[in-house]
Amino acid sequence: MSSETSISVFNVSKCYHVYERPRDRLLQMLARGHKQFFKEFWALKDISFEIKKGEVIGIVGRNGSGKSTLLQLICGTLNQSAGEVSTVGRVAALLELGSGFNPEFTGRENVFLNGAILGLTRQEIASKMDRILAFAEIGDFIDQPVKTYSSGMYVRLAFAIQANIDPDILIVDEALAVGDAYFTHRCMLRFEQLRERGTTILFVSHDANAVRSLCEKCIWLENGQMVAFDTASKVVDRYLAALFGYEQGEAQTPAAQVEDQPAPTSPAAGIEREIPNIDRRIGDGICSIIGVGLYDEEMRPAQTVIHGSRVVLRFSIRNESMEAGEKIIAGYIFRTQKGIELASTNSDVEKTTVNVGGVGSITTVTFTVDLPLLHPGSYAFSPAVAYRSELGDIKMADRVENAIVFMVSSERQVHAMMNLPTTVSAMCGE
Repeated sequence: MSSETSISVFNVSKCYHVYERPRDRLLQMLARGHKQFFKEFWALKDISFEIKKGEVIGIVGRNGSGKSTLLQLICGTLNQSAGEVSTVGRVAALLELGSGFNPEFTGRENVFLNGAILGLTRQEIASKMDRILAFAEIGDFIDQPVKTYSSGMYVRLAFAIQANIDPDILIVDEALAVGDAYFTHRCMLRFEQLRERGTTILFVSHDANAVRSLCEKCIWLENGQMVAFDTASKVVDRYLAALFGYEQGEAQTPAAQVEDQPAPTSPAAGIEREIPNIDRRIGDGICSIIGVGLYDEEMRPAQTVIHGSRVVLRFSIRNESMEAGEKIIAGYIFRTQKGIELASTNSDVEKTTVNVGGVGSITTVTFTVDLPLLHPGSYAFSPAVAYRSELGDIKMADRVENAIVFMVSSERQVHAMMNLPTTVSAMCGE
């Protein structure tokens, strides 16, 4: 990765004037600054960061947090109210669906139009046309007006143009959400190719796993301000924790509260009373996880396991305030070291009913898990307990992020994230 700065944003703010009535705009013009007839809305406030050439940066945040405004400032389609934005090289952007397209033009004509906007000559665009059309895969529709296109065809052609004109900076704002699974896979592969050639990528998505797997770092925006700029896994975890905490409240039961109870003498005692690791807790605390353990098939504590082996995940849940006999949903999330969710399940999915006893009672849930043929490395289980409200929606009671962290070793080569159970046969022809 280069040390050269590709994008620099320094103390950038963007303010919009909001008028309650149309006539207030006229009154503001006539007042010539002596009186204010508008309210100020700060879409962005004092944003500063630098991105190096070749970095892939994610941007997360709730709707209305300022993500799209920031991207438009970087693209130059919007002017900031204060601060400085500078970019180095050609900037290609996939923002609003269909932006930059003339609906009356054919797809082919729009390829030339977009290329011209990006500063390419007609000869340069023509030399890339075959590559663009091959990537878009919209067939004869390339010579039809784009107003006849579906949303999927729009995004196919738009991404094919932006990703194949060799940009120095590529900006993608959630547009891939309308693409099908096959096209999304192709886009992710193209991202990897662009990253290898040194393209700087800004990627906005509500898909946490996509941000974790694709991006090295991530920016979190909230109410127009930058909350964090750190490694993608850390920022996404913090963002999701805040998101769920905002909606459901933070868990009220710290791990220290379980220390007043005697520890079991062995796993066979049936109650887990220790949480090895707590990155953060999410939930309203109506039930709390008081302990979690990971064991091998012989119920021996497991810190390192062979990939493909069977492990036992067990955690104990204390009823803090639910009525006796009420149903809870116990489950887990299984993640890589980068925070990518590989698997998850719960008692409802596994068609197992779990009920709580009276207040203060402890319920222990056991999951027997056959691990896939994982790549050697560090992995984590995050146990969780939830329940259904009177309206039928699922509420999080307690989730302990990365409560169990363990190592997986391998007796065979694993080049990708995992190997699938596979048998091979061959037949030699005459």
